[in-house]
Amino acid sequence: MNELMRQISSKEAFKQERGRPWRMVLFVGLVAFLLFSTLALADQTTSPLCVMEISTDKLVYHPSDSIDLHVWLKVNSDPSLPNIKDARLVLELKQPFGTAVTLTTQDNISLLKGAEWDELLLSLPMGAPFRNMGDYQAHVKLLSQTGELYCEAYTTFTIKGIFGRKPRTRTLIVTSRRTEQTEPFVSYLVAWLEAAYQTRVQVIYQEGLYQAYKNGLYADYDVIVYYGTDYAQAPPPALITDIFEGKGITKKKVVWIGYHLDKVQAYLQLYGLNYGALSTGNGQEKLLYVDSGVSYNLANPDRISVKVINPDLARVRATVDDEPIIVSAKQTYHPEDGECFYFVGFHPTAYLTPFGAHLVFCDILNEVYGIERGKTALVRLEDIHAFTDPETLGSITGYLGDESVPFTLALIPVYVDENGKKTRLSQDRKFRIMVKKALLDGGEFVLHGDTHQYDGETAVDYEFWDEKRNAPVDGTEYAEKRVADGLMEIEFSGLRPYLVGWETPHYTAGEKAYSVFEKHFKLLYQDPHWGYDLEFIPYPVELENNLYVPTDLGYVKETSQDKDINTILENARLLAGLQHGALASFFYHPVLGVEGLQRLIEGLKEQGWTFKPVSSLLGNAK
Repeated sequence: MNELMRQISSKEAFKQERGRPWRMVLFVGLVAFLLFSTLALADQTTSPLCVMEISTDKLVYHPSDSIDLHVWLKVNSDPSLPNIKDARLVLELKQPFGTAVTLTTQDNISLLKGAEWDELLLSLPMGAPFRNMGDYQAHVKLLSQTGELYCEAYTTFTIKGIFGRKPRTRTLIVTSRRTEQTEPFVSYLVAWLEAAYQTRVQVIYQEGLYQAYKNGLYADYDVIVYYGTDYAQAPPPALITDIFEGKGITKKKVVWIGYHLDKVQAYLQLYGLNYGALSTGNGQEKLLYVDSGVSYNLANPDRISVKVINPDLARVRATVDDEPIIVSAKQTYHPEDGECFYFVGFHPTAYLTPFGAHLVFCDILNEVYGIERGKTALVRLEDIHAFTDPETLGSITGYLGDESVPFTLALIPVYVDENGKKTRLSQDRKFRIMVKKALLDGGEFVLHGDTHQYDGETAVDYEFWDEKRNAPVDGTEYAEKRVADGLMEIEFSGLRPYLVGWETPHYTAGEKAYSVFEKHFKLLYQDPHWGYDLEFIPYPVELENNLYVPTDLGYVKETSQDKDINTILENARLLAGLQHGALASFFYHPVLGVEGLQRLIEGLKEQGWTFKPVSSLLGNAK
């Protein structure tokens, strides 16, 4: 048997050896054929008839921008090639989520050999078709009359919100069609999320019959929000399938706001819930935050309730008239992933009232995004200038120092009286000593304008706003000059190490002036100025490179001290009821004396607030 196998093996080896030359011949022939074919194709290849390029003036745009699209085109000068006659130029735009639109077409384009075309093709304001944040692709092509492609080019650009720095998460909002009654709710939510929750937001609107949401889109996001603002329009079926059956959905966070929970009753049992009812109130109810036992005013007339049928999965977070209106829940099959489904049974960005029920929604969002803020209190002493009384200021800063309460001075370096006479910090020894003594008590300061006046007296007049015209004193040159003058005073007075930011006089300036302030200062200690009711959220507002820190508790007026102190403490109590922290920030004029400030400090300490310097917030915004 072994001999037989040996003979067979020898014969096979002989056959293999005999076949090798033939395989080599075939291999060499194949290589020669491929080489010849490549050379033949090269001979047949001709130069392109034309080449083109498309570009935008910027790579990143914000909602206030306009978008310029430039096109460059060069026709080949080869005499063997034809001229371009009666061609058609088409510009298309691919939007986020894959939808594409034609922006413009130009017909009857004729170009001679060697011709070059370089011009602005289109300038579009933000708006349709730039409805969504995200990446866009522009595609321009030149076609013959029969549709043959002569040449084409692509470019990409991004539209980003004005808020947010270094987002940690991505959020998808799917909502109803836009109407005058519904669209503002979503715009406000987008601004709030990007301004305060370190997330990048993408919005899909359901425009009429058009259902833009596609199966599987949820997979690219950390938080998926359905905001049902239109009672007559149900959520897209694909969205319902994904947020209740999608692979890995319990490792994300789903937030359902507003209407249409009744459309998914079968799914709710997965989370230990049943749909309750839609009811209409008088807009003066109280929402009880179960987590803290604190009640907040609820002005929303429409309220949707749910029922908890399995307390091992679902828990009630807030009630109205003992009916659950905010809940959070785990899923039956994946309880180990924790609470992943949140329902909010009112429109939290509508019917807003100061220190109202929307605060509970804001606090729940901190949980959704994994943010712990702490209970931070800030004190600012307002309008410190050359004619501030040193003894009064010293008694106040001395008290704050004894109480280990850090504070911020809003410093005006140049005082201008009603006759136009200037008193400068760098030339007034008494003024400098007063400021430096205050810093020894635990203070820092922000630049509160240069003179805090335009054509009137310091601290009474605006500086970057003309009251007579009710218009900004606009132009970057004016703002740059004022900021430079203020900084020079600080520098010459040896105070630069203690300067932490800027506060616009009376929080009022034009867009160009704000661009100057933001260029020079990372921290702006003032209320936000973009609208979107950002003053209703008790957190700092983040831009890409700046942090706006509001004074959400306001200030004490000379004519109503007792009333204002009580109001500040009551509103601080409501903020203290938020379980994931908030900002309790106010300012106080030293001319009012130390007694009123003592009442505020003692009351805030009793509520559990921790006083910090405003500059410490810059370290949290990374």
